[in-house]
Amino acid sequence: MAESLHGPGTPQSKEWLTGMLHRLRHGKETQVVQKLEQLLESRGQNSSEQKETITREVKYFQDHKDHLHYRAMEKAGGPMGSGTVESLGKQLQRRLRGCGQFWSRPGLTSLLGLSVLVKNQDHHHLWN
Repeated sequence: MAESLHGPGTPQSKEWLTGMLHRLRHGKETQVVQKLEQLLESRGQNSSEQKETITREVKYFQDHKDHLHYRAMEKAGGPMGSGTVESLGKQLQRRLRGCGQFWSRPGLTSLLGLSVLVKNQDHHHLWN
């Protein structure tokens, strides 16, 4: 969204994104959603592509308002990360911590490294 509004790789894009992420990280998720909704209301000056991006992203944040409480989640000891990161964590735990499976810390670390190589399709490095 930052790139759509301010251009890819621009200092303005980076500054806008940094500010939004800082607010999300420090318990000001309501401000983030309000700021995005304001963009949606003032989209008259944006291109149709920008309007589409703004609409899509605002809808996402509105639909996920209840999941944006990162600071509270951290204080409660919950996991930090995107759904993708959490999904990968669950996949790895299911595969490596199944019933009857016990690993030493070095053994688990080695298996985890192999698993990530295979998932990233970088396992051809193992044969060189």
